[in-house]
Amino acid sequence: MTKTRKTIGIITTIILTTLLGLSYYSLENFFYSDFGCGCSSTCIGYYPVLTSKLIGYGLLFGSTVLFIASIWKFKGLSKLWTIPAMIIFGLAFYGNGYMIFNKGGCGYSLNQATFFINQTKLGDFAKEDAETINLDSLKDGKLRGKLLGYSIKGKELTAFRIGEEPLKIKTSFLFWKVRNNLIINNISYGLNTFQNFEAENVKGHYEFIGGQGMTEKDFLDEFVLIQKELSSKIKNKKIINNSDGTTRFIFEKE
Repeated sequence: MTKTRKTIGIITTIILTTLLGLSYYSLENFFYSDFGCGCSSTCIGYYPVLTSKLIGYGLLFGSTVLFIASIWKFKGLSKLWTIPAMIIFGLAFYGNGYMIFNKGGCGYSLNQATFFINQTKLGDFAKEDAETINLDSLKDGKLRGKLLGYSIKGKELTAFRIGEEPLKIKTSFLFWKVRNNLIINNISYGLNTFQNFEAENVKGHYEFIGGQGMTEKDFLDEFVLIQKELSSKIKNKKIINNSDGTTRFIFEKE
């Protein structure tokens, strides 16, 4: 290969890399926008924190430079370095492109995205309007598999389901992590448990309905966030695993 041809090849590679970089920038902007997270302008997305993404940018840039340098054997670099370069690039692309999101301002479904464009629906919320549940539909089994209630501990979000085992969703990948407080502050609109007001026809009695496998602690952890007035001075607490696939937390307030 003549020196001229090699120079032209290097320049062409740099131009193509620049174009790919701009394409990546456009893709990420779209991905983290309202439209990019999968539906309407009211979609809410939870993606890696800025520190995580900055490290990801560094890995993307470094692996790209290493790939180009090894392809053109810069300073005698072996082409074998293209293999670790591609692995690092793939990991960084996955990490920066990871997101959990719910569709609709109040939430209609819980979704997960990887590599920016690979989107998977994890489940629909039982409360379609983020507020109520049709108890007749629940009794008839029409809400089986729907999400109702959640727990978030460490790097894992548990979404409880009606009549099925809970979903376990990672909120981090290596050093890429999603802020749990952002998820908690927003996701509770549609995913939290359902307060059955019919039970309150008896004064001082309360009933909350969650998915299969919820514990008393899961209910109480939620109360601390959105039902503070019910998080203390409660008595006669009882957990019932109902035949309709839900968990009922029944108690009285002093």
